[in-house]
Amino acid sequence: MLVGSIENTHLKAKAAEAAESVLEAALTVPQSKSLHAGAFVELGNLPDLELAKLKAKAESVVAASLEVDLIASQSSSLHTGGWVELGKLPDWAVFDLVEMYYAKYFDEVLELLESERPRWFEDVEERGIRPGNKIAKEISKLYESKGIWISAVHPSVKDDREDSYPTSGPRFYVSVMPAAMWRGPAPPPPKDAVRILWPDMQDRRNPWITEVGWTMVPPSSDAQAMHADIKADDSDIKDPREEFQGRFHHFIWKPDRVTNCSTGVVTGAFTNGEVEDHMFADLRKVSSTVVVLDSEMCHCGSATGPDGWSGSCTVQLCSSRGWEPLQSRASKELLEYVVPIDFSSTGPWIQLPFREEEAAEHLRRGGKLRWDVGSLVEVRLEDQWFPATIVARSLTSYQVHRNGNPTIDEEVSLTNIRDRQWSLGSEVELKSSGHWYPVKLVKVNNDWSYRVEWDEDVTGTDLCYHWDLRAKVKKFENNIPVGAALQAKKRARPDSSADTPDDAIASDKRTKSDFNAL
Repeated sequence: MLVGSIENTHLKAKAAEAAESVLEAALTVPQSKSLHAGAFVELGNLPDLELAKLKAKAESVVAASLEVDLIASQSSSLHTGGWVELGKLPDWAVFDLVEMYYAKYFDEVLELLESERPRWFEDVEERGIRPGNKIAKEISKLYESKGIWISAVHPSVKDDREDSYPTSGPRFYVSVMPAAMWRGPAPPPPKDAVRILWPDMQDRRNPWITEVGWTMVPPSSDAQAMHADIKADDSDIKDPREEFQGRFHHFIWKPDRVTNCSTGVVTGAFTNGEVEDHMFADLRKVSSTVVVLDSEMCHCGSATGPDGWSGSCTVQLCSSRGWEPLQSRASKELLEYVVPIDFSSTGPWIQLPFREEEAAEHLRRGGKLRWDVGSLVEVRLEDQWFPATIVARSLTSYQVHRNGNPTIDEEVSLTNIRDRQWSLGSEVELKSSGHWYPVKLVKVNNDWSYRVEWDEDVTGTDLCYHWDLRAKVKKFENNIPVGAALQAKKRARPDSSADTPDDAIASDKRTKSDFNAL
């Protein structure tokens, strides 16, 4: 349904009813009786000023009645069929953030992606990864300090059913979630958007932003592989989507706010991402500057023309009641990259005290963008670092309890909190190429880098940073014995003889497959 359209019998009837109630309130008893008897009512005895006031009041009531019913109709379309078109993007600081970063970095990222075109299919067959995955991770390293992460998402596919719709090219997503997290909890969307997204009050209690950014699609790309952005991996789904109640939604719009989106949607296709043959016949394109989709509905990006790269801005959301089901549909690491929506916020969205050049240093030296209550950390007070525990979080700071001083709690900003550094000889796990491997720390450097020695029979040492390490928690990875995984690692491990940050093991900080939009 297109916002702004009142070609709806029900809405017109409600408008007429509202106007009649206003008119009746201004009539005398005989006039009211005549009106309800179907007779003509003469209002000429009312002064012009009174008539003008009466007309204005009637128009106001009619407009309010139409708006309420229109919002209810839009919400019903979204929660029943899985999508709704909007005629205008709501006024929200989160949308402004995406457009600001899009304007600043779209062309720059495009140039880098285009320059690596010969490598788009590198390692695709050997490792079974999406096209563009490898270069996306490499380019992401250049933008980590800016709060940007780039990933390869569901690819473009050829329209060849007999060949099972083979992959024909990459599609990319530029996430600015880290940059959003620097600003702290986000203000709520406008009231009308809230009513459309979360008609049930329970879903408005603690909603979350799960992704912000934009798509980047090369020219002359085929249509995208049909998919659902969020799905359960377990075939025995314990918390399926309830009828008429969406829980994960995302806005899609063109950054010029004029061009129409053309996403392909399959109304009511809540199949946990399973693509069925009839969906291709049922597929239809949206045609609006803004569209809201249910992230559990099957959909796909449309084919693109030859006239340059295309991009769509997106913001993805999770309702209060959707948060628990999301835990089984996304990785623990991915769930660390979310922003809570604070309905008590009335001021501007606050920018935390980060400059782009400081952000990478903060993260590399044990800092994070978000801390959980109960985390064991170190805090900086009067230029000294003390062990502490996170006990509460406010809009822009954390309340910490200093270890050894049971009577004093401190309010500390995010930039003055860091992790506790590992000690020499610690046996931990190192993340490399998306997997965790057991290692032992054989050198601890002042710049928060470490030299690690591999377990098993892998010879040599490697340099890494604090963000690549975690406590040793398990002996298996993806049901594969660690020893076997290490043998594969040994065969693929590059030379790392130099002891410089440039030779540090690449950190695959995020896996963005579930939340990425078209």
